[in-house]
Amino acid sequence: MKVFMIDDNGQIGYELRTLLKEAGILHYAPPCEQIKLNNTRQIHDIIAEYRPTIVINTAGYRNVAQAESEPSRCFSLNRDAPAALAKACNQYKTVLMHISSWRVFNGTKQEIYTVKDIPNPSSVLGNSFWQGEQQIRKHCPRHVILRLSWVISSHGRNRLTGILDSLANSKPMKASANSRGRPTPADDIARVILAVMRQIDCNANVWETYHYNATETIDEASFAEVILAEASQYRDFPPNPSELFPEPCNPGKTVNACLDATHLRNTFGIHAKPWRSSVARLIRNMYLDNEK
Repeated sequence: MKVFMIDDNGQIGYELRTLLKEAGILHYAPPCEQIKLNNTRQIHDIIAEYRPTIVINTAGYRNVAQAESEPSRCFSLNRDAPAALAKACNQYKTVLMHISSWRVFNGTKQEIYTVKDIPNPSSVLGNSFWQGEQQIRKHCPRHVILRLSWVISSHGRNRLTGILDSLANSKPMKASANSRGRPTPADDIARVILAVMRQIDCNANVWETYHYNATETIDEASFAEVILAEASQYRDFPPNPSELFPEPCNPGKTVNACLDATHLRNTFGIHAKPWRSSVARLIRNMYLDNEK
């Protein structure tokens, strides 16, 4: 197996690079300073020269609020770049594995979203992800699209680090009053991607769209309280109430970001893990590392 990974120093890419190195899998993951996702000619040339077995795209535009004010850049990264990737991968008989998002749905469904639900995005960001998926299906039959819920890790900007930053600076913990999802550690997602890659390398015919997130649904305000309880074991914090605010693209509505991972489990035998122990581990490691 020979892997070419496109990443923008994101949470998933960081963890996946570590796993690939530990597994001794030949891979090329150039720093984001050396390769730009919207430089389609450059990406095509690298695939042509490197001839990977699998291309993993963990990069993309992900700021839901900012996307509304810069739709061109959002669509360039989330639709046009995957389209170019798909065409190059198909030309050189390379598998494309692409990370997408729950935002292809509008979040109004009461139950968790399955792969059979028809996407109906309500934001610029969601539309860009959905159109990117369609481009991949059109131009590269040998693909795996993996949609995710809330991604968390100890680095980068995410719900976990954002709340910890608020605690450290005595600011109210920002938590959406109407959002519920399933916090999923980036290292767990990397585990899933590697497991899927191994089966692809064994010539499994698995070219579809899949969902993955951790088990257990929680609303964002309650998640902030879980983080506060864990972090309080390592240092004292002044009273810090949650600052409730609506989800940017669905104000006043309950937004459901929960995904059904049954199809992934039935196809690859990969079981979703609970997130609470991982949150405790991430917070513990972050505070212990800061003490060194």
